[in-house]
Amino acid sequence: MIYLALTSFLVFYAVYSLVSILAAMFYKVPNYKDSVVANHKVLVFYPAYKPSPSFLKNMKYMKEQISGLDSKIYVLSQEGKDEINEEIQKYADFYDSKAFLQLPGNSYHHALEFAVGRIQEFFFSENEKFDSILILDPDNTMNSESISRLIEGRKSGAHVVLSKRASIDSDGATKLFDGLSERLNDYMFRRAKNVLGLIPELSGSGMLMKTELFTKAVLKLDKIAPGMDKQLLINMMFECDDLNILFDEKAVVYDEKTEDTDAFNRQRLRWFGNQYYNAKKFSLQLLTSGRIGLMDYAIVLCRPPRSFQIAGSLVFFPFDILLYYFGFIAFPMVATSFMIFGSSIALFLFKEGVLSKSLSLIIPTLKTSLVNGFTASKSLSSKNKNTFIHTRKDH
Repeated sequence: MIYLALTSFLVFYAVYSLVSILAAMFYKVPNYKDSVVANHKVLVFYPAYKPSPSFLKNMKYMKEQISGLDSKIYVLSQEGKDEINEEIQKYADFYDSKAFLQLPGNSYHHALEFAVGRIQEFFFSENEKFDSILILDPDNTMNSESISRLIEGRKSGAHVVLSKRASIDSDGATKLFDGLSERLNDYMFRRAKNVLGLIPELSGSGMLMKTELFTKAVLKLDKIAPGMDKQLLINMMFECDDLNILFDEKAVVYDEKTEDTDAFNRQRLRWFGNQYYNAKKFSLQLLTSGRIGLMDYAIVLCRPPRSFQIAGSLVFFPFDILLYYFGFIAFPMVATSFMIFGSSIALFLFKEGVLSKSLSLIIPTLKTSLVNGFTASKSLSSKNKNTFIHTRKDH
């Protein structure tokens, strides 16, 4: 019975993955009728934890890119060094320096809540009313063309417009795995959702959001979830019955990957902990909402880690075949799951033109998958609640 439940679970999500990737193949880049980006005020918001010198370079670049747009930069520096903070103030239109680690719960939730209060103050004290908030990580950059496309998407009626994440550097097995994992997320949870008329998943940064919706969703964060983006999306879903989220693949946000396995594992620990915390808390509410988009997101939240689908199925594949061969089971479910899921991943890699490169790094990539699967099991620990696991890159 346990075998049947577990293997049925794996087969279901293998089929779900294949259907999602097939749907993603029909994705078309949005073609905006209104290409005018005027009369739309944007606040570029950096919640910068321990900002480094490389952040200064990124912020200067962003300052140049938004020079022709009706946009301003707000930096909330957390745990920043004095000399870095002094430089930040030269380029930021709005600036705050504040620590949140001493507060109970998720420090990032506290930081966002503080920022929302400040954004409201900007309007009342300086008459700065922003139509949209563009949230960026300290290692993120976007060019003016990509930002303009996000604005066009918002002006077309979308509440949130998501950009495509791209790595500055993908050399090395860990960077390749990380980059492909994010790209696969784009296929399954953004491209496919737009094609099927469902709700795309937020990407954490590089997203332009309607200010009022963002502020309401932030103020409902519970300060317990290990991450931010999934609960922010759920709050948006409950706040807005006709939530319209658009994924624009021509709008690109660049970020820096790392070969530091400790930083990579800490990032995954936060991601998995965030996913399963919100799955436990909201799945029933989402499933009984009567709204297809919300019901689908409950399925997304409950999915197993892809690392487990790959590595776990690979480990149990021979046992499954033996059990089937000797008549202990009627159908090799694990083998079936592995073949369906493997086919979907191969289709994705072929479409992206990286199948041969991925095969050349299959051993280190499988090792990364195994470690990733172990990290997913650790993420369920209760000690990961009430915190935000920072993964700052030092440069």
